Amino acid sequence: MSKRSLARLGVAALSLAVIMPSMAPAQAANEIKIGVITSSSGPLGTYGVAYNDGLAWGLNYYTGGKMSINGAKLVVTTKDDAADPASATASFKEMVGNGTKIIVGTASSGVALTLGPLAAQNKILYISGPAKNDLVTSSANKYVFRSGNSSTQDLAPLAGIKPINGKKVILFVEDNAFGAGNIAAARALMGPKGAIFEEIKVPTSTSDFTPFAKKAVDANGTYTFIAWSNALTAGAMLTSLKVQGAFAKSRPITGLAGVPTYNIYGTLFEGANAIMTNSYFPGAGKSQAANDMAAWFIANKKSQDLFTSTGADAAKMIVQALKGNSVQNVDRMISNLEGYSWVGVKGLMTVSSSSHLLIQPMFLVGLTKTATGYVPVLQKTISGVGK
Repeated sequence: MSKRSLARLGVAALSLAVIMPSMAPAQAANEIKIGVITSSSGPLGTYGVAYNDGLAWGLNYYTGGKMSINGAKLVVTTKDDAADPASATASFKEMVGNGTKIIVGTASSGVALTLGPLAAQNKILYISGPAKNDLVTSSANKYVFRSGNSSTQDLAPLAGIKPINGKKVILFVEDNAFGAGNIAAARALMGPKGAIFEEIKVPTSTSDFTPFAKKAVDANGTYTFIAWSNALTAGAMLTSLKVQGAFAKSRPITGLAGVPTYNIYGTLFEGANAIMTNSYFPGAGKSQAANDMAAWFIANKKSQDLFTSTGADAAKMIVQALKGNSVQNVDRMISNLEGYSWVGVKGLMTVSSSSHLLIQPMFLVGLTKTATGYVPVLQKTISGVGK
């Protein structure tokens, strides 16, 4: 389906459920409402929890502990969408109706593709979070930004894979918007270099992965590219691939997920020479913000995870959007963000003026076994991904 068709479908199905700005009550002059719609339960729940922790830290950090901007108090309302577009839409409707002009947080690509067109309809600033599908910020919608990375950025560390010309790459993905985004990104990156592809799309309702794992083995690829967002089923899926011998016949390529997966990935990929990309892990960044966040999390007995930095960057973008903008004018928010650069938790971050993609460092990593379990080891940093 084309980008235009996706946008049209989302708008047609959901536009009637949204309160337009002219119907929304004004905010109190001494407060700024920030809406957070993300997953804190369901298949992406751990991602939303990490994001929310990073956002809370970032809002405090980037406001100098005041939790206010332009003299107005930040009022944050968080809603759990459980990766369900209908639930997210209901929360979006409620927030717009309450006069909220900034909504952030989405973890699900399906949800992000739904909310993006609604942000334009209602003329509010929408900063998507961990959701990765490229279409989220490539649909020429000026109201949509992202504080995380896209699927194409996820794959940037794979640019140097050799040999690739004439080699088969099995695309083993979830049959959803996240999987579709990864298929498109993998084809765009490796196709021009001569890769041959075979797609295996696994329904999100799958509980027995054996038939799909066997299909991957029978495909006889040089590489098996695995794109999986559901933290609740990732272990079972990878175990099936391992048991069926997929990693003995082809080299796995995947993204290193959250902290709870380190031991699972490390054990199942042992001896497989896996190629792992990564957007963030605790310790990946060496900036002052990274040091300050690490110290705060330790002091407060909290743990960082894959999308902690995404929440922190969303906070920085919120503060920048409101800089010198006491009336919360959304067009001013957009102009404040376009082209803006800062040194964040990961390193140098820049908001693309044209696509609203967040240009950022990405990582190639490995896993090393220690006395307490597997830990990520940085192999390479690729700076300025997305330029």
